[in-house]
Amino acid sequence: MSENLKSSLAIGLLQILGKLPLWLLHGISIVVVGFMLLVPNQSFTQTRLNIQRCWPNLTSKQKRQFVRQSLLHTTHSALEMGINWTQSSQKGLDSIRQIKGEHCFTEAQKKGGVILLTPHLGNWELFANWAAHNAKVTALYKPAKLPALDALIHKARSQAGMKLAPASAKGVMQLKRSLLKGEVSLILPDQEPPASAGIISQWFGQPAYTMTLAAALADTKDTRIVLGFARRLQDSEGFVIELEDITQQCIGVSANDDSDALLASKVQAINASIEKLVRSAPDQYQWEYRRFKQTL
Repeated sequence: MSENLKSSLAIGLLQILGKLPLWLLHGISIVVVGFMLLVPNQSFTQTRLNIQRCWPNLTSKQKRQFVRQSLLHTTHSALEMGINWTQSSQKGLDSIRQIKGEHCFTEAQKKGGVILLTPHLGNWELFANWAAHNAKVTALYKPAKLPALDALIHKARSQAGMKLAPASAKGVMQLKRSLLKGEVSLILPDQEPPASAGIISQWFGQPAYTMTLAAALADTKDTRIVLGFARRLQDSEGFVIELEDITQQCIGVSANDDSDALLASKVQAINASIEKLVRSAPDQYQWEYRRFKQTL
């Protein structure tokens, strides 16, 4: 199948999904997951493996239920991209029912630049949309494999108000400049970094190759670190934006002047904060993501 045909099919499907209400999208997810539990597939295999690694004390029954719920939310996230990428950004914003911790985000912006971290939890695309409507946001961006789909995503994020920085040295400098100007740099901190841009750090008791970017950027003058996500409400009622300033938790500690040790300490502190956030809504994390492919 040609790339053009793949792109056309993908975009056509996203446009259809974008016009459906949340309750119907989530109903479709239930049907999709029913098949995923019956037919061998990589998403099921990787989700089960990561849950076994990170939640070893659960019973077999609890793990099965966890896997199903995780796949359900992962499918929710995928289908919700139709709204995020093909509809007006306002349609997504209209599904937000509450903002928790908004004051910490506002106060952080008053003090200088903000590193805004959101892992693969809940609806991270909606979270980015909300952030872009409430601040000047530059987001790290890795292009999609299909050019036409990439153009669609790029257009949607740009229309929401985001500036997009490539996942390269040039993009890192763009994030740095945004912080120096007192703006917001948005990063998915659990995304796999390129070679030489990460270190091994503990996450859920497992060694995970983790990006150093957020920890390094945290040294930028007057910069705060805020962690957040868009939590999916029950019964397809919408989302709640949750935010927390984790600057103090992520200062890092080194017994000497070893800059590498200090950086590793900061990376571990950020990982610990992300783990705590994921534990608050574990079903909504994308456990199919190959977080440990470099280490386990």
